[in-house]
Amino acid sequence: MKIKQVEELVGITRKNIRFYEEQGLLNVERAENGYREYHTADIARLQEIKLFRKMDISIEEMRALFEKRKSLQFWENWNAAGRAL
Repeated sequence: MKIKQVEELVGITRKNIRFYEEQGLLNVERAENGYREYHTADIARLQEIKLFRKMDISIEEMRALFEKRKSLQFWENWNAAGRAL
């Protein structure tokens, strides 16, 4: 999905989308031609960011929340792999 479609779908400007990417809140895949390719997970993340901003949660707090989530997912996956052995 291209950025124009994401803008319309989520209701966030391209300037803000790129800002969130620069801040490390969003990791967008690049196509072979260098264009950003947005996927379902990116849309979900932007919707979370939009909600968090409405709740006056800062960029720093969001970054911490997303990092903790990533860490928890790592440990859950690691634990599940251990149980499978």
